[in-house]
Amino acid sequence: MKRPTESFDLRDAIIPFSLLQITNCFHRMPAGETIEIIGNDPSIMDDLKRILSASECECIPSEDPQHCDNALHILIRKPLPGKFQ
Repeated sequence: MKRPTESFDLRDAIIPFSLLQITNCFHRMPAGETIEIIGNDPSIMDDLKRILSASECECIPSEDPQHCDNALHILIRKPLPGKFQ
């Protein structure tokens, strides 16, 4: 798999502001591109599901679910037109 278009490290971050940045980045990026999110709060997945609908994004299973320092490693991709989960 190719490298993510953007990477966001949310460890020790102000989550609402970071989620806004992720959302803005996601809506600007072309279809087929990927965002990597690194965090230490398991509820980040729930937050992402609230702000990005299932038809807008797809979660990609990570080959390395524990990235570094036992942080969560999440990849989300903007699907190509006509491809929905």
